[in-house]
Amino acid sequence: MYSIAMIQGEKLELTITDMNNEGEGVVRVGEERFVLFVPDALPGEKIEARVVEKKKNYGTAKPLRRISESPLRRQPRCELFGRCGGCQLQHISYAAQLEMKRKSVADALERIGGVTSPTVAECVPSPRQWEYRNKASMPVQSLRGEALRAGFYRPRSHQIIPCSHCHVLLPGINDILRELVAALRAEGFHGARYGKKAGGNELIRHIVARRAQFGEDALCAVIGGRAITKNERKRLEAAAGSVKGLSGMVYNLNDSPGNFIWGSRSTPIYGAEMMTERLGKYKFTFEASSFFQVNSAQALSLYEEAAKLALAGAPGKILELYSGVGSLTAFLASGGAEVTAVESWLPAAKYIAANAEQNGIKKIIPHTAQAENIAESLSAGRYDVAVVDPPRTGCDEKVLAALLKISPEKIVYVSCNPATMARDTKRLTAGGYTLTSARPFDMFPQTGHVETVVIMSRTEK
Repeated sequence: MYSIAMIQGEKLELTITDMNNEGEGVVRVGEERFVLFVPDALPGEKIEARVVEKKKNYGTAKPLRRISESPLRRQPRCELFGRCGGCQLQHISYAAQLEMKRKSVADALERIGGVTSPTVAECVPSPRQWEYRNKASMPVQSLRGEALRAGFYRPRSHQIIPCSHCHVLLPGINDILRELVAALRAEGFHGARYGKKAGGNELIRHIVARRAQFGEDALCAVIGGRAITKNERKRLEAAAGSVKGLSGMVYNLNDSPGNFIWGSRSTPIYGAEMMTERLGKYKFTFEASSFFQVNSAQALSLYEEAAKLALAGAPGKILELYSGVGSLTAFLASGGAEVTAVESWLPAAKYIAANAEQNGIKKIIPHTAQAENIAESLSAGRYDVAVVDPPRTGCDEKVLAALLKISPEKIVYVSCNPATMARDTKRLTAGGYTLTSARPFDMFPQTGHVETVVIMSRTEK
């Protein structure tokens, strides 16, 4: 029996009992049930580990050897597994990944949402387990002896691990990134130093590449920490022109501190500023910075499910918040309902009406506004159904209050974060709604992230 007084460097023999959504094994130690997180350790495995860090409420340990091995374990495909923080679950069978994600949704609804024994459907598998991701965001830094390093962050750090081939990216994106990084180096560009405002030679903070899965378009954006000179613009254009298969490039200025990638101003550098992707019978045009689901094939399944739930009962008017470029909007409008679509990010919102027009959809009313700022005024209207697809932070309290004031017959909630989804469903439940169903979709194979479609029905008026 180990005590909470364990010290850094101490060796322990542990049996892993659970796993978190970062792919780390979890074990509770001693009478105090002190939580230790252990990377590359699966439930049921007995391991020898060394305590690496001990904080007030939890600690971390490094596995030294496996005494017994889980039947769920498999060989990771990527040689950077464990060093790159992008794919945490490559060492787990795909069936186990799906069950883990279903369980994470159920646990969140019960623990945070207060739902007793929630019924959560099986997680819908992705059509592709690998080579599914249509977008890559690479941080870029300038280090001592290395002017431009691009790759992905090491887990729980801002240290960049160079990556020349990512196994979850669509074919073609890896080639574009390799060629573009080499061209930027050849043109003499420098990455920005982490935590410092770009100045002098330092410039590039991120590189974002997007490619259509059901089309030929491919865009890149170089995100920098200061305005570019005429000479730098010419060099960026030369770099982009040397990359095979690239449709266009923009330079995006983000001189704000923090981890958010995008700034509000983009300058065309080369080729097209927009790309087109197809989901089923619909075509969608958007920019490099616009929100669009990263797994196009799975997005089609998710949108069809969300629309089926929303359109049951033939609603006349639908309110959709956090609409992006209007991709889910098109599916919602397919039943003939009038859809009021709200999106705050201008590079996405400006395409809602255009995408509706190119798909022959008439009854869409677009608004460019923060959902929390417009929700109160929209609450004066009557809507049969509300559909929300918020960011990871979930819905603002003003949005939830407006939804309760509108009091639609049902609310379809699309979420990429089980914890904030469960928090918001608890608030809606207190306002007179009941959780009818929850269905996870594996939008992000090999990672701990999961997308969920929840439907809530009004029980009180």
